Amino acid sequence: MLQRTGGGRTEILLAASLAVVVVAIGVQLIPLPVESVRWLSPETDVFLRRYEISYPGSLQYHPLSIKPHVTVLALMATAALGVLLVGLARTLTRDDILQIPRGVSILGVVLAVVGVAQKAMWNGKIYGFWTPIDVGDSFGPFVNRNHFAGWMLMALPLVVGYFAARVARGMRQVKPGWRNRLVWFSSADASETILVGFAVLLMALALTLTTSRSGMLGLLAALVISGWFVARRQATGSRRVIAGGYLMFVALVAAGWTGFDRIAARFAEGNAADAGGRLGIWGDTWRLASRFPIAGTGLNTFGVATLFYQTGDLKEHFAEAHNDYLQLLAEGGALVCIPAALAILAFAWTVHRRFREVSVESSDYWIRVGAVTGILAIALQEFSDFSLQMPGNAVLFCVLLAVAVRHSGPGRRISARAWTPAHNSANCEGA
Repeated sequence: MLQRTGGGRTEILLAASLAVVVVAIGVQLIPLPVESVRWLSPETDVFLRRYEISYPGSLQYHPLSIKPHVTVLALMATAALGVLLVGLARTLTRDDILQIPRGVSILGVVLAVVGVAQKAMWNGKIYGFWTPIDVGDSFGPFVNRNHFAGWMLMALPLVVGYFAARVARGMRQVKPGWRNRLVWFSSADASETILVGFAVLLMALALTLTTSRSGMLGLLAALVISGWFVARRQATGSRRVIAGGYLMFVALVAAGWTGFDRIAARFAEGNAADAGGRLGIWGDTWRLASRFPIAGTGLNTFGVATLFYQTGDLKEHFAEAHNDYLQLLAEGGALVCIPAALAILAFAWTVHRRFREVSVESSDYWIRVGAVTGILAIALQEFSDFSLQMPGNAVLFCVLLAVAVRHSGPGRRISARAWTPAHNSANCEGA
């Protein structure tokens, strides 16, 4: 029997900052007189003279984007994700916050099993029948193993936060003494906690088996951040031992199963010194950003711009910068990057406020910690990859943002009959 007693509210500052980002992208699409384009962004005029036969001849107006129709797609995607984020942040309840990490843990286990099994029986085809363009670099349903690692980097900390929440909530009801703690392990509440812990282990193992360097570094950072929160915020020594000790166990098992020698060899590869060949394209991206400092080339146009501005590794064409921060700087210029930076500050300020609203004893606190840790982990990976350009990863990122910024208002009351005995009214209070 469910009764909705309230919901979250949208943080006005955060919603406004997202709207400004969308408007800034829209400005890149406004048709301007050719003379204005030349004055605002001289390099855009130079590029278009080389790229478009009809420019400036029969064209009297042109947007600041060097290829407007692909920027339109980026604008629509940004607006859709912004609506998703604001909508989730407004409507998610406390009880929804419990269901999200449960669903993510189940999906994470499925993806991990598929990825590990596919790696063991790899025949060059995803799911055994679909041949990707980049043969040999796939993992699970992702064509690029780095993108699989990116999804796991966001999902895993959220599930770890849920695991820490269950440990805190379950052990809070256990009477002192090791005998009582051992008895708790036979309860239904403990059984789900153990299953969540198994999901964490399996997801970490799958991530490590990708041998994605950015993924493994992100995993290490996520486990360190989670361990720090456990050491500082879990109320009792027994909780810190269980949660912190298990995180160390996960790290050792994941690395040991993959092979310490194999991981070391991966980081010692010859191309690791130049970040896997990325230094050249990073240099080109920085120079591209300096040529289009005000309005950029237009969101989603990096692959078009590098047709003329790429100088490194000319044997292949780079459609992405392999650094989303540099790519945003090149594509958006000051016009988009300044509103994006303000949106990030608004998000950080909102999250800070939300943490002050909840007790460290509540499940809400620990799941929020997991969401923020996942955001930080993917933010670290984006320095050398572009996982967030994958639609599935972008959606999960929005879900984490919504979990982190949602208002900690009242949720839905759940009767004991509709829940397991371990999830009584006292447990729901801390959710």
